[in-house]
Amino acid sequence: MKLVSLASHFPDQSFTQKECLAEMRRAPFWNGLRDRSRQILENVFGSDTGIEKRHFAVDDLREVWGRNAEELNHYYEATAPVIGAGAVLKALNKSRFEADDIDVLLVSSCTGYLCPGISGYVAERLGCKETIHTQDVTGHGCGAAVPLTQIAHGYTKMMPGACVVTLSLEICSAAFYVSDEPDVLISTCLFGDGAAAAVWSSDSGEYEVSGYRSLLIPSDREKIRFVNSGGKLKNQLHKSVPNMSAGAVSRLYESSSRPPKVISHGGGRDVILALEKGLGLGELKEAREVLSEYGNLSSPSVMVALERYLDGDASEDNLWLTSFGAGFSAHAMELKKST
Repeated sequence: MKLVSLASHFPDQSFTQKECLAEMRRAPFWNGLRDRSRQILENVFGSDTGIEKRHFAVDDLREVWGRNAEELNHYYEATAPVIGAGAVLKALNKSRFEADDIDVLLVSSCTGYLCPGISGYVAERLGCKETIHTQDVTGHGCGAAVPLTQIAHGYTKMMPGACVVTLSLEICSAAFYVSDEPDVLISTCLFGDGAAAAVWSSDSGEYEVSGYRSLLIPSDREKIRFVNSGGKLKNQLHKSVPNMSAGAVSRLYESSSRPPKVISHGGGRDVILALEKGLGLGELKEAREVLSEYGNLSSPSVMVALERYLDGDASEDNLWLTSFGAGFSAHAMELKKST
């Protein structure tokens, strides 16, 4: 399977970390928080998290933190198809394909739940044909983009010549709310909205994908996951996540052909630092840039980083991509320039 094109899309509205903190201070919930909770927000927003700004699918930032569980899911249903379709259209515009040519549309998303799945909403918005195959992948969290690509690879084997599109789509702000729980507060400071779409084909493309590898460590499940809290998605984040992620990624890399260029999901400043130390391959430039400009995007992050690399220097013929998240799970794949 070969990569034909890749593109990302984000809400028009972006907010700096300083703007986010200023709006929180003015929000009705601020004075109801414990002193320790307000201090956590002040410290995270005021420190060097590696994040300059984030994009949210809202007109008014104050809307982000005041929704109940039902309103959060309605917000996801209203905004996710728009952002997702935007990414797919950009990817198609870089290819020879049009929306009606899509044979398979695969979507990963964990920040909202719809039945039928979000893939049908995106396909409808794009005007895809009725015979399109759609599939939704949930539960992988930030790590979903690589296993999603592996599923796409299977479709290209079953349907040679097909146009297969993968879409990693997250409206992280649809899982935002405020409480005195540190995990909830920190998540509110780190995540942003966005999507990344890739067009794949067995026939043509500059890079060929192979070498899929995964690790599943259920004993670490509770360290990074969503749980249901009063109908809302509550993110659990343990302090060991950076080193845990770096250890898993290093194991995957050691079992690969060790391509010289690594493209990684970022996660956060401490995660990137741990990855850089564990891999010993220098700075993860693209992961740092994506985190700075968009925050932690969850599943789209690694593909946005790949797009950044391909649109820039792209001097290496062999690339190694890695993503990780809920499970705890970590995944990797290799891209090699076609000859």
